[in-house]
Amino acid sequence: MISKKIIINLEKKDDIFHLEPLGDIHCGHAGFNEQLYKTRVKAIADADDRYTIFMGDQIDAITIYDKRFNPDTSVEHSIDNQRKQWQELTQPLIDAHKEKSKIFGLMHGNHEYKIREIDRAYMENQFCTPNKIEFLGSKCYIALEVKHKKKTLAQWEIMAMHGSGGGQPERMFQQMKVDNYMDVFMCGHLHQKRYIPGESMQMDFRTGKVWRRPTHSINTGTFCEFLVEGTSGYGDQKNQISGTPIGTATLSFDAYQEKIVGHI
Repeated sequence: MISKKIIINLEKKDDIFHLEPLGDIHCGHAGFNEQLYKTRVKAIADADDRYTIFMGDQIDAITIYDKRFNPDTSVEHSIDNQRKQWQELTQPLIDAHKEKSKIFGLMHGNHEYKIREIDRAYMENQFCTPNKIEFLGSKCYIALEVKHKKKTLAQWEIMAMHGSGGGQPERMFQQMKVDNYMDVFMCGHLHQKRYIPGESMQMDFRTGKVWRRPTHSINTGTFCEFLVEGTSGYGDQKNQISGTPIGTATLSFDAYQEKIVGHI
């Protein structure tokens, strides 16, 4: 578990900013949609009001030494060449981050931490430190504070994790909420874009009344197609397909009104 505090300073108190996580990219897989990834990288890099967090599985990391290796779908067999591809495609966003602090951090997913050579040192030395990105492990907690002219407008608590296991995002959201009392829950891994608003009840000791605390849960999507024409891969071995369109899920933050809205 890694925790950090992030402060966003607004030029105008009613400015809205957006958090568009980039997760399950899977550089090196036949299903990786390079053009869509480049489009979202450029959009985040070019927009002053848009931020991101890398949610894990930046690379597919399946090599000939892995029991999951499938020559039909593993199109790049070198882990470091996969990392190099991620670096080159992500460079416009990294350059913008070094000037404007646009990246909250980078997590590692199961396609990375299950590979012995892709340990924390590799992630920090190859993905994070050279790019001035903070490593956030597999699960992190973020205290997001929004200010205008040094005055705090809003504070939100965020839990983000790559995730594990199979199933549907809704079940993962339920599991994440056990003994965690957050405003925002973000997960990846399942490759199924979701945004589900909710609420929890909380007491206000100032008024002595209960209030409904909004909650927001998102599965951050993927850039890897589940089924790939001309190949026979993991998706073809499943009886049931519950895929959603590739891409991202985004949260829009309105600190002045203390509201969050999700988009997929």
